[in-house]
Amino acid sequence: MLGPALFPISLSNQVFSTEKVLPALPYIFTRHERVVFFVADHLQIYNKALRLAEGFALPEIVHDFNGRQHYLPERNRWIERLTARIPGANVNSRWKVIGIDDIADAKCFRIFRNVMLAYYSVNNFRAEVDQAAHEHAIRRSERYALEEREGLSRGYLLEEIALSIRIHVLDGIDFEYYIGQHVPPMLNLYGGKYDFSPFDLAEMPPAGRKVSLYVLNGGHGADHWIEPTAA
Repeated sequence: MLGPALFPISLSNQVFSTEKVLPALPYIFTRHERVVFFVADHLQIYNKALRLAEGFALPEIVHDFNGRQHYLPERNRWIERLTARIPGANVNSRWKVIGIDDIADAKCFRIFRNVMLAYYSVNNFRAEVDQAAHEHAIRRSERYALEEREGLSRGYLLEEIALSIRIHVLDGIDFEYYIGQHVPPMLNLYGGKYDFSPFDLAEMPPAGRKVSLYVLNGGHGADHWIEPTAA
């Protein structure tokens, strides 16, 4: 079997349903010794911050979000139900669920700072992040100004990239299976398009490692997991 695999769960993406996820998991468990489910729980604060336009104060939004959000335990219970239906998934603790607080350490902050440096200093990376943020923003509710949607989408994306690097590079997880579509900056970063790599941003030598990202290509199961090319 191959080493551990990452299965990110986006809370703002409606494709993460039992009907979509359950048929896709057996192949991963057959191929990998362990599966880490990553719930991007605290990234939802970027979506909640749009309520500033409704007159809410930032401290009120932050306090309300931190006091009320239960995304991680809810998703943990959901994954427990899913893995109970997959033969062998619960043998020898072959899976675990983590959230952002589980990896948000000093190393993660250092990576995030390097991602921000790349954004502000590397033109093609910044342009692709901005374009991805714009495309995401125009699909969101028009009740909020486009500029506000773009700014928060940009912040969401930059932190998401930093979290991805933190998990893959530092925790040694060289495979990822994602239901949905990666934005070009993420694909291009792992695909080697830029003059820096995820390992550079993590300040760690690659030592021959390569992170492989897989997505579902229209269907369910093993035949539909593909490795997309960089844009």
